[in-house]
Amino acid sequence: MRTSIGFVATSLLVTVVACSGADTVFVAECDPENLFPSELCKAMLADAGADANAGDADMFNPGPTPQAGSTCTQACVPVPSGGAGYWSEVPVSVRFDKADALPKFCPEGVPNEKFRLFDQLVAPPAECEACACEPSEGTCEGGPPQTIEIRAGTCAESAAVTLPFSGPAGWSGACTSAGALPAGASCGGELCAQSVLVSALPGPTSESCAATSAAPAFTTKTEWKLGALACMANTNDDTCGQSAIKEYCVADPGPEFLYCVHGKGVMEPCPDNYNFERHEMYPEEPIDDRGCEACECGAPAGSACAGSLRLYDDAACASQFEQASLGSTDDKCIDVFPVGRAIGAKAVTGVTYVPGTCSSSGGAPKGLASPNKISAITFCCRRSHWIVE
Repeated sequence: MRTSIGFVATSLLVTVVACSGADTVFVAECDPENLFPSELCKAMLADAGADANAGDADMFNPGPTPQAGSTCTQACVPVPSGGAGYWSEVPVSVRFDKADALPKFCPEGVPNEKFRLFDQLVAPPAECEACACEPSEGTCEGGPPQTIEIRAGTCAESAAVTLPFSGPAGWSGACTSAGALPAGASCGGELCAQSVLVSALPGPTSESCAATSAAPAFTTKTEWKLGALACMANTNDDTCGQSAIKEYCVADPGPEFLYCVHGKGVMEPCPDNYNFERHEMYPEEPIDDRGCEACECGAPAGSACAGSLRLYDDAACASQFEQASLGSTDDKCIDVFPVGRAIGAKAVTGVTYVPGTCSSSGGAPKGLASPNKISAITFCCRRSHWIVE
């Protein structure tokens, strides 16, 4: 419900405007000389000031009362006096409300939008996606197995006579007949060629994992709780009558608005005659450096080198009779069939890197969003001519 109040001699005329039905008008006694005035009278005496002597014709006008002797039909509002810093001389009409409740356009009486600013920023930390790591990368440059032996016993027998079957010094794994054994060779009464024992391949080198992205993807949320819509219209400074303090005739857009002067930056204190409310308001885009820390990857786990051992009947590696897989994690024993056969040569081929995995770290939120104080506008406002219940 909106109540407009005019001040008349020793009586108070109140017009009540509801959402429906006719206006209700009643008169309450308000004697300025009374030693014990009512609370409502006290409030009106404080607000009325010089307007207490306004003409009777103005009593029935809601909102501000024009100054006596003026031709202003809206509101005569003074220029700012006192206070520090530079303030705008001409006031603007400002509506302070929930940010999402501000109207899209200024009212018809004050159609020019001067500012649309905000305060009470809510900007939680960035929401960062989890870091992740690509499969590891590495090399297998350690060469073939360090030792190869021919055993006079099967792989199931833990103790057996052995013969060296490793490659020559600096062996790269290419076909070699070093340590070849003819068919039927005997080792202490046992056929020599019953199994071949191979040590593990040398492990990977130069391993690492790359993060799937240098920094994780993220989202941010920004919300302003309070908004300010500052509107203005053409003003006249020569229609408010004679006064020691210069006044402007400004449009009155209604009870939702305050008359305010403004200054660039964060300014205080307010002018003496505009100190009812003070607001620091900011552009909609804050200073925002929110993001996520860089992702990092730990040491690879589960990686290996893998290859194949090939055994041949002949010295030229033309007749292969066995191919067994090798790895860098375990030794390998290969049974020979038939036992006692000739082992003329060997080769290690296809040594490749088997990727592992890496644990990820990092990706924590960083930075913050804050109002742009360099572009701040400070509003200092007069008390509204309207009383809203």
